[in-house]
Amino acid sequence: MRFECNEKSEQLKDLSEGKSTAMKQIVWTRPAEDWDNDQKLMRSTQHVVLFPLTRQIEICPKLPQKPCDIVILTSKKAASVFIQKSQLSKEALAKPEYITFGLETYKYLLGLNFRARLIEAQSAKKFAETLSQEIKKTASVWFPRPIDVAFELGEYLRSKGLEVYDIAMYRTEPLKSVEPAQLQKLTADPCIVCLASPSAVKSFVDIILSHDNGRFNRYLPVVIGPTTKAAAQSYFKEVLVASHSTLQSLWEKAYETARRDDIRSYLSVH
Repeated sequence: MRFECNEKSEQLKDLSEGKSTAMKQIVWTRPAEDWDNDQKLMRSTQHVVLFPLTRQIEICPKLPQKPCDIVILTSKKAASVFIQKSQLSKEALAKPEYITFGLETYKYLLGLNFRARLIEAQSAKKFAETLSQEIKKTASVWFPRPIDVAFELGEYLRSKGLEVYDIAMYRTEPLKSVEPAQLQKLTADPCIVCLASPSAVKSFVDIILSHDNGRFNRYLPVVIGPTTKAAAQSYFKEVLVASHSTLQSLWEKAYETARRDDIRSYLSVH
């Protein structure tokens, strides 16, 4: 009996550390081009299936005529596209202050020798609230961004009296086709699905309707925020929401859910 207890204890320890090979798979649906950065967020990719639902199409930005004092950046992707596509000189790019709440974006900007400020915030809304208090009303602010966003940061700041110019840098489009091998992995067993935008929800719903007979009960979505949750609730019985509107928080919620379900499943049969 002592041996069985010890064995069970060790198995539970393995489960708590994510070592169980039976752990439910986590489906990561972000664009494939972001995978190199996304996987750095993860403790382990052992149980992760990369299943891109969308792709990001860069567009030529239309810059405001008025020069900026501040550039707001909410992702490294927006930062890199802005720097590459803006067609500004090195001198012009170096003039404004860059403000972000992402550590990776902050490090990227420092690496370019830009004046960068990191405002620690757990969501775009909290970031916007802090910005509205710290940015002078006389400042001209540029906000390079995707066309579709989960939170309208620019609109919020304008409502607080700030002069903010939104600059569309890229748009998100659903992938036109999915590899059969990827579909087989997705539909083989019940899984946890990470969804980071309403557009990702729509693409995933279309795939389940087309390739899995609309069996939504086989999938447990973990979403990045309330806007994405609202899009998912029409189709899924249960929708879990990340503690904060960040990719790191999205991953942690999915991982903790998979680990908890694995331990519960083990205990139910032993």
